[in-house]
Amino acid sequence: MEPRRRMSMDEAQDREDMEIEMAELGLSAAPNQHSSGVRVDMELRRRLERDLVLKNDSTTLKYKEAWFFIETSWMEMWMNFVLHDGPLPGPLSNQSFYTSSNAFRKDLVVTKHYRCVNPRVYAIYAELYGTGGAIPIARYTLDLYSTPILRDDVLEILKLPELSARVAVGEMRDKYEEWPEDEPESESWWYRCCCRCDRLPTVLGRLFGGPTYAIVKADDDDKKRRKKGRKGKKRGKDDDTESEDSDPENEETSLLADRD
Repeated sequence: MEPRRRMSMDEAQDREDMEIEMAELGLSAAPNQHSSGVRVDMELRRRLERDLVLKNDSTTLKYKEAWFFIETSWMEMWMNFVLHDGPLPGPLSNQSFYTSSNAFRKDLVVTKHYRCVNPRVYAIYAELYGTGGAIPIARYTLDLYSTPILRDDVLEILKLPELSARVAVGEMRDKYEEWPEDEPESESWWYRCCCRCDRLPTVLGRLFGGPTYAIVKADDDDKKRRKKGRKGKKRGKDDDTESEDSDPENEETSLLADRD
């Protein structure tokens, strides 16, 4: 009994570590909800979502890729949503794969119980609908009972597809979501009178004895006259100084002339 109990604790720890690392990758357990107040064109969303999945779907794997397992029941709900105007399928789930003792069921068959998708499609589903806390199951073959892939390798396989899915889903949401335009606020007569009246400062100035544009203009004229007066006085002082400097020379010249 002791080894079995230790294995259960290890599995629980691995699951907790996996959830933390999935959150760091951006694989949220909650679905990608619409923003409040936004208008959603569901018909356009169905078409864009279907086209995005079909564009990334494949029957073969690329280098260093793996198959990710999804419940057939969830896939049927998604097909009903995109093809027959059904409701949203909700988060991804793989609970039907396990028994009450957290072990794989022995009777699971491909297509009947589970479907396999490449990492790009799985990342798109996870970005749109969330994982629901389910740990991704990945294999290098279509057999669920084949050799499992290590947790770190699964996260490494999902790293780039998750980033691409985040960008693709964001661009898709910009197309089928429409934000309502802000309605212009009605202006009251008091606001128009106090804030939009060009003559209000002049009227208030005349009523309460404050400055007006005419007074400001007169003040400017006085300043100009005073400035001109100061310039005239300064010019007169300069002329007097020059005349004083020239007088000794004239006197010296006249004395020399008398001596001659």
